Amino acid sequence: MNVYIITGTSSGIGGAIARHLVEAREGIISISRRENIPLNRIAETNSSFFRHFTFDLTRTDKIPELMKNIFASIKDIIPEGIALINNAGTLDPIGPSGNLDPTLIEIHHKTNLLAPAILIDAFIRLSKNLNVNKSILNISSGAAYKPYAGWSNYCSSKAGLDMLTRSIAMEQSDEAFPVRIISLAPGIVETSMQQKIRATSAEQFPMQKKFADLYENRGLSEPDAVAARIIPLIFSDQPESGTVSDLRYL
Repeated sequence: MNVYIITGTSSGIGGAIARHLVEAREGIISISRRENIPLNRIAETNSSFFRHFTFDLTRTDKIPELMKNIFASIKDIIPEGIALINNAGTLDPIGPSGNLDPTLIEIHHKTNLLAPAILIDAFIRLSKNLNVNKSILNISSGAAYKPYAGWSNYCSSKAGLDMLTRSIAMEQSDEAFPVRIISLAPGIVETSMQQKIRATSAEQFPMQKKFADLYENRGLSEPDAVAARIIPLIFSDQPESGTVSDLRYL
């Protein structure tokens, strides 16, 4: 059995990944502000190892304690592998810089970049002496390398996540029991984030019509299909550690 620590499991890609893995009777540690009740029911039905931690990732000062509690909860398990999947993210605030709420900017970067950085730091420290497969998957975005007006914070936080991935992979290359770390853009997926984009005005986000048209023309991927393609990559040798990839081209 592998153990997967997954953030943002209440819905979307994170929820779909967790459901696939619970159904496969893998070990799941879910982290989200809202509990995913259907996941609990599936885990109870097939007697899967499942733990949920209700947590707000903007409480970045509490993340090291959270991770200590998570590793304590699996201390009696000897998994074949252990993975951290940084999936949780936010798009807000949308709009041109100069018209944004400073509090929302702070929340955005805590959720999208600071929390993953601290989770990764704790994961590497707490698993340092474990001689098992260790992997970190950061869910990124095409916005990390393509700027969008109205998404200055989203583009920059995802670009930061990609560079974090590259840098940490270099650090891990000389470790006795290294952690593989990759960053993956999943493509355009029908999630609550896409619903938010469609509800945004063109004044806030000039590319709004493009995403609305993709939805109307059935150009969006479904979370289940995306999750099914992501899961085999988590403990794979490819892409190599430090790679920043787009799922659509793998």
